[in-house]
Order: sequence, then C-alpha cells, then structure tokens
Amino acid sequence: MLSAIQLRKHDFAEISIVANQSITDEATVETAVTCHHQFRASPIDDQLTSWIARLRLELIQPEDNRVASYTGAIEVFGEFEMHPDLPETDRSKHANINGGAMLYAAAREMVTLLTSRSMHGVVELPTIDPRAFLPKDNEETQEPN
Repeated sequence: MLSAIQLRKHDFAEISIVANQSITDEATVETAVTCHHQFRASPIDDQLTSWIARLRLELIQPEDNRVASYTGAIEVFGEFEMHPDLPETDRSKHANINGGAMLYAAAREMVTLLTSRSMHGVVELPTIDPRAFLPKDNEETQEPN
C-alpha cells in the first residue's frame, strides 16, 4: 500500500498577520509566539475515503508579561484522500492526526514566509504534537465551517 493519506489540495481562506507597532526597542522586549488552534475533519463520501478539513490558527498575545511580535489568524482548508486498503476504523484517526499535521505545516510555512520579510523578523510557529488535532472526548467529528 502506498501512503495511507494524500493531500489533494489546500486553500487559504484567511491570512492576517499584523506586526506589533508598540515594539520600538526589540532588544529590551521579551517576545513570545502564542498560538491557539481549532481543527475539524469530516468525511465527504460514504466509503470514508474522501475527507475535508479546516484548520484555524490564531496568533494571540501571551498571558504572561511577554509580548507578541505578531498577532493574527490563518485559516486553511484541505481535501484528503484515504487509501481504500486502509481499514475504515483507522480513517478518522489518519484524517485528524495526519490531515491536521499537513495543514499545520502549510500554515507554519506561510507564517514563516510572511514574517521573514516583516519588521520584527521571522517567526516560526511552535512544533506541536499532531495528536492535538484529534477530537476531544466530548466532540464529534463535524463538517468544517
């Protein structure tokens, strides 16, 4: 069997990164990247081989005394295809873990690209455990909005 999941396409629905204008002397300011994410993946066929997913990342102000160099939001949608030999019981897990990781990588690349040319320099989103994209126990797999 080839790859269990293939990213067929992805599109950005929102890209908004704003440099913090209040930072005037970067040498004296302790900055941080704080990122909050929302992720949903849902099958779009009865065989559970085609999936659509939505990832929204928000760069927010940290809760401690540090400041965010940039704030904003990135939203990306992806379409995935599961290999038909992948057991149906594993497809949701692959869509969430692997699908989430692929969309996060695309968003991470976009943030790095945009901030590399911005006033406070490059920002790389933190690496996260892709299990963070699994639905919480009280969440159902839903259609991405």
